[in-house]
Amino acid sequence: MKKTVIALPGFLGKPSDWDAVRAASKSGLHWVCPDLFGATDSFDPPQTDGPCWLAGYSFGARLALRWMNAAPDKWLGALLISANPGNFQTDSERASRRVADEKWAASFVSEPWDRLMERWNSQDVFHGSPAPFREECAFERVRLTRALREYSVADQFTDPLRLPPRLVWLAGGRDVKFSGLQEKMRASGFPGSFLRVEDAGHRLLAGAPKAVAAALDDLTA
Repeated sequence: MKKTVIALPGFLGKPSDWDAVRAASKSGLHWVCPDLFGATDSFDPPQTDGPCWLAGYSFGARLALRWMNAAPDKWLGALLISANPGNFQTDSERASRRVADEKWAASFVSEPWDRLMERWNSQDVFHGSPAPFREECAFERVRLTRALREYSVADQFTDPLRLPPRLVWLAGGRDVKFSGLQEKMRASGFPGSFLRVEDAGHRLLAGAPKAVAAALDDLTA
């Protein structure tokens, strides 16, 4: 029986964002790729037969961390890509992030789509990573705004003692913020292995799918 991995995209992500990783993977996994921001799936874990693996990128990694903290025994382990566990924020930083996410949420309600995508992709964290093409018809705006308001990193806190030991944290070497978060997690005793893809930025699913697939294959072997 094949092992199952639930693969979660980033904010504004689609199940197809994992296609290049799936094509490069040699693990023979059964893939479940929820459409988090479309009309069919929710932000709750899908039903599976027994424990399975998780893989999450950015927003998807934060969601995976929430799922693992809520039910540690349900998961064999996880690949967490460009992940922010939420632990290393000051109260001031959390307050500022809530304000910023609320502004974005208001924009996602009604701002013209093309202008909104241009502003979203111009954020510093995406510097050096090609912007994916996103059609408005592929998304439910109400689900995007809900993600920003109810799943903000400002409200994220990860208990490392409630995480499975079989974890891999992956960040791009040119992604200064998230590479720095990896060092903080390592120093504070988070479980797992910490890997970098040196010539890549934040968007590793598109920028380094072979490296992502190799990390997942090693984890699930």
